[in-house]
Amino acid sequence: MSWGLLYILDALAIALFVLSYYRNCYRQGYRIDFWHEQLFLLCVLPNMLMLPFANNILNGLILGRDYTAVVAAIPDVFLLTMLGYIAVIIGGSLWNLQLGAGIRSTTIRVLDIVPRCSMMLMRSRSILVFQTAICLLLQVLILGIYFAHSGFGFDLREYTFANPELRPIALVISGYSIIIASHCLARYIDLKERVLLICTLLLTIGMVFFGARSNILYIYLNVLICYLIRIRDRVSLLRIATLISVIIIIGLYLGKVRAGQYSLGDFFSVLVAALLFGNTFSDLRDFGWVYALWDHKFWIGKTYIAAITSFVPRFASEFRDTWGLGVATARTLGLDPHVHPGVRPGAFGEGYFNFGFFGVVGIGLLIGVVVRRIDIDVKRSLLPPHSSMRRAFASTMLITVVSAVSISAGFSGLYVLAGIYLFSWLCLLAQRMVRSPHTTLADAS
Repeated sequence: MSWGLLYILDALAIALFVLSYYRNCYRQGYRIDFWHEQLFLLCVLPNMLMLPFANNILNGLILGRDYTAVVAAIPDVFLLTMLGYIAVIIGGSLWNLQLGAGIRSTTIRVLDIVPRCSMMLMRSRSILVFQTAICLLLQVLILGIYFAHSGFGFDLREYTFANPELRPIALVISGYSIIIASHCLARYIDLKERVLLICTLLLTIGMVFFGARSNILYIYLNVLICYLIRIRDRVSLLRIATLISVIIIIGLYLGKVRAGQYSLGDFFSVLVAALLFGNTFSDLRDFGWVYALWDHKFWIGKTYIAAITSFVPRFASEFRDTWGLGVATARTLGLDPHVHPGVRPGAFGEGYFNFGFFGVVGIGLLIGVVVRRIDIDVKRSLLPPHSSMRRAFASTMLITVVSAVSISAGFSGLYVLAGIYLFSWLCLLAQRMVRSPHTTLADAS
């Protein structure tokens, strides 16, 4: 397909998104909702909006000698992404159908497991404070090891690549901290318990040194979106766009700080290039990069099996050290997986490399079903007069499931989440037993 036709298809897809946003979000009194936010982050921004820049020669700074082959592959991977985008939309529309056989009610009950567990976690302020203390202690311990061996720095992630035995520990600590901090923040917004805001800020400060900008974003993003949904049209699109721009700029600057570059002047001088040709919104380019060098032999689920067994450290499993998503993509690109974390080929790349078109459609349908359910539940939870940030935020934790399936490199986060839920339940049970044999779990707050 010619680039001219690609641009026409791209424009039509963007127009479809804009029309959907106007009719189903803006005209309904919202300025943002989870359905369109996720569509924008997963499909529109990193693929449709970035298409005009995907064949720019400046990408050669990243791609090197592979630049020509990647540009030739971009049309194919863009069409695959469009297939995934359509599947997401179809998946979201399935909630409007009466499928029979109890499929709808069964799906709701299954999807409700994660929100119910998050509500349990936010039931007790003392349990959140206790787990914050555990997270801070763990952060201090691992950062102490990092600083003792490498000196003061902001890239624990790079240090763990050189010391792989510490990598699973660092991932667990970061995941634990993110989940507890975000739950503290959601409860704080509802009940204004200042100690929980302090907990959130302390955990955020610790996460700055872990070297992954997304970690800090994950603490605040879902709570922020819920808040913007709650205030509906009292916030303007201009303010939302300004807020998004500030978040992106801060995230890019933290990436420079991680590399030891603190000059704001140097940062702003290359800001546009970093946005368009860096690694922040590079899903389409990275999908094309792996596709261009791939041997076209499907992985038939191997990266997903490696993800399911992510409770086994990579250095202890030859299979995981071969078929983890980061390892598989790095080796496909001819990079050393023990030094380079690999690339993430967007929401649909891994599905395609494993199962072809079926993988793309399957992942798209799953994303659509889950994200639409989140959107419905969040709006319902934030309706007056009984608006609840905790209920709304609890529903957004299903995004963890979507992320782990679409990009399996984050699958270990599901085990961390399940472990936190189990530990919190045990803490609540112990709290009930200590307070009074007549106290119920609902009163343990």
